[in-house]
Amino acid sequence: MSVSCSATPSAALEPLVLTWTPDQPQPPLLLNSLRDPAHPITLCTIQGTYGVRFISATEIGYVTNTSLNSPAEGRSVIMRMSLTDLKPVAVASVEGQVMDMVWSPDGSSVAYLVDANAPGLGSGSANRLWIKTGTASPRALTPLIPLFGRGGSISDEIKVRFSSDGKYLLMVDTSVATGPAASPDQARDMAPFQIRSVLDGSFVWAAPSALRAPGKYQFATMAAWLHQADKLYYRDSAGVQTWDPPSTDGTIYPGLAWYSPSISPDDRFVAYTVDLDAQPHLEVRELATKAFRVIPGIRAAPFFLSSNLLFVAEYAPSTQYGPGVPPYSSNGRAVVIDLRTNVETPVPMINPIDYWPR
Repeated sequence: MSVSCSATPSAALEPLVLTWTPDQPQPPLLLNSLRDPAHPITLCTIQGTYGVRFISATEIGYVTNTSLNSPAEGRSVIMRMSLTDLKPVAVASVEGQVMDMVWSPDGSSVAYLVDANAPGLGSGSANRLWIKTGTASPRALTPLIPLFGRGGSISDEIKVRFSSDGKYLLMVDTSVATGPAASPDQARDMAPFQIRSVLDGSFVWAAPSALRAPGKYQFATMAAWLHQADKLYYRDSAGVQTWDPPSTDGTIYPGLAWYSPSISPDDRFVAYTVDLDAQPHLEVRELATKAFRVIPGIRAAPFFLSSNLLFVAEYAPSTQYGPGVPPYSSNGRAVVIDLRTNVETPVPMINPIDYWPR
């Protein structure tokens, strides 16, 4: 793993993004400043690792694995690194592959979802959610959740996310969305869409549809937290749902099947893809009024860079085929749209994977 930086962010609120570029066959990951979105400035280049995420404006976390060819059989080590001195610090290690990880808002905790060999369970593999806080030992928040094997789906999602205040932790793991449970308590603890208390790791809530035996690809997925409140949005077969503690969940947009929702930092808008399985396009909806507008063109994968600037990937007919592969995919081009003026600016980025500030 190597990191080289020409500069560090000049301010804690400087807009930053971790992204790939289409310029090389095996491109490095770039940490870019977006003070001028039309002219991103590369501050750091990162190679030879995965799972890179912002901890703060000047610190990143990432994962290494002892078996790159078969990571579920290897040992993963979670690292953190200051962009000032570039000195890596090991935080936690675990048997298996870290599929997703996230750092708490204050940077004191890291949560991670791990896939590891589990002989005798399901198909011989199982996932488990972990958390590591400060100098304490890592805690397993869920039991081993076995995988039973099925075809892929464009509605699949594997995600771990803290709420904005760091009080709650969301786990979405649709790869374990099927399989019997021995009891209601076991079904709750092994739910593929659940929320845990960060304070003590206890179970808080699971999407009702995640507690039922689902039909084919009918599961809770595509989730996003608000930035300024502990409110969660997600979808299931009935439409877009919300969970707003301590109230119960409820349907907010019946029948809407969204993909890759992104909520603006001021919590005013949510942008999302629709018709990903046919001809994808984007909608931007005001959360307060529910009014929405359609973004023209064959586009998907929206990503808010600020409260008014929206990254959008252009899509074209896919050249790959197989289970779970949508008919359209990114063509390597992207724009940033200013929602105040509708001005579109081409940008040399694809597949943003994390941004700062959150």
